[in-house]
Amino acid sequence: MELKRILARDIRAANEKAVAQYGSDVLVISSSQVNGLTELIVAIDLAPLTPEEADPFVKTSFAASTKPTGKFDFLLGQTLDQNKRDARERQATKVAKPVVEMTAKPAASKTPVVAKVAAPSVEEVAKRAAEEHDTFRGREIVALVREELNSLRREFKLGQQMAAWQGGMPLPAAISPLRDALNDAPIPVALRALLIDSIKDHDNLADAMGGLSRQLSHAVEQTQAATPVSGIHALAGPSGAGKSMMVARLAQNAAQHHGCEKVMVISFQDQRAGAWNQTQLLCAQSGVDSFRATNAATLKLLLDEHTDRQLILIDTAGVQMNERLAEIRAMQLNVQCHAVIPADASAANIRRVFDNADNVWDSLMLSKLDESNQPWALLQFLTDKTLSVSVASHGDRSADLVQDVSLAGLVQCALDNLPLPETEAQAQQSARDTAVNQLAVSKLSQIAAKIKTETTGLTHE
Repeated sequence: MELKRILARDIRAANEKAVAQYGSDVLVISSSQVNGLTELIVAIDLAPLTPEEADPFVKTSFAASTKPTGKFDFLLGQTLDQNKRDARERQATKVAKPVVEMTAKPAASKTPVVAKVAAPSVEEVAKRAAEEHDTFRGREIVALVREELNSLRREFKLGQQMAAWQGGMPLPAAISPLRDALNDAPIPVALRALLIDSIKDHDNLADAMGGLSRQLSHAVEQTQAATPVSGIHALAGPSGAGKSMMVARLAQNAAQHHGCEKVMVISFQDQRAGAWNQTQLLCAQSGVDSFRATNAATLKLLLDEHTDRQLILIDTAGVQMNERLAEIRAMQLNVQCHAVIPADASAANIRRVFDNADNVWDSLMLSKLDESNQPWALLQFLTDKTLSVSVASHGDRSADLVQDVSLAGLVQCALDNLPLPETEAQAQQSARDTAVNQLAVSKLSQIAAKIKTETTGLTHE
């Protein structure tokens, strides 16, 4: 997909020009005014790529004569590989030459020279691991951006079809503001069509809102799963979902039941800067032991050595999530896997977690309930899938663990943040509140002036 810029005298001419040049499937990204002309930014599909261009990251190096193709992922991979080669060359110039030792023998002896090559230092190994982590993270960012663009394209096409369908469906005048609010909110098209269809039988806004709340609460209703307090549990999810904080909350909750000596936390292949230090600090707050496993063999050894623990929590990295889960499943140790998703996650992020059929999830854990006011993508997922919800988090402390998750509250939060206009009663209440505030300010000013007048002329001894 590639972005193109179109200039025309008005928006209609720009649209016609875009359709004429790139076809009727062109996706409009934005429009603005530039020097009296209308500027249109559109996204178009590129020509099919060759196998070499389709996955440039598989290559270990690029020829010096390779010319840029304009593909973002191709250029990113080329830049990352070039930076890695430059870093290795700079490191090679700094490393001292191998020490060569020769055994003292007569001149006629032909004893071979024994060369000892210095092993890579800990800093080199850590730097190499950080470079690989950055490379994989770059690939996932590119894939996520492409998935988001594809989602926008699908939503745009479905929105055009739904607009034509909704145009022939009459609604009462009192319900029109609610329909406009549903169209303006970031709701997936399929869910929006279901909600608009459900309000057509109501004749006032209050009844329509109540009907929406009941319908959504029933649609997203899931069975409540038990909070993990025993066994081996692995938490996985996208980067920034709050997995480490969720692990700390679960560890603190289990420590209150079994004692901190019966709980342990393992950080599995998380190469982010400061991730291990954060895990240590969070575990120190509850007094549980924390360990670090840089590979599957180390993780297996830790699990075999601590079979006496009541609860073992494995914190995985957001990068290469499916690969880490496959390594855990290969151990065949009855590890339960839980998906950690923020309440305001996008549809593309949710698909990246649940599209892999090899991953079997024991429960869903919701994070950042207090930071979300538009959880429509999550509500869409819960209406389509059946997955038990175990715990949630509401706050930024280790003690902010919600074990009795109410999805009806999540639905009410989404409905409360719809961009609805103020009703007449709300406007009158706002006017009354403003008048009361002004009266209170006036009274305070009068009291302050009276005190100042009474104290004028007094002296202090």
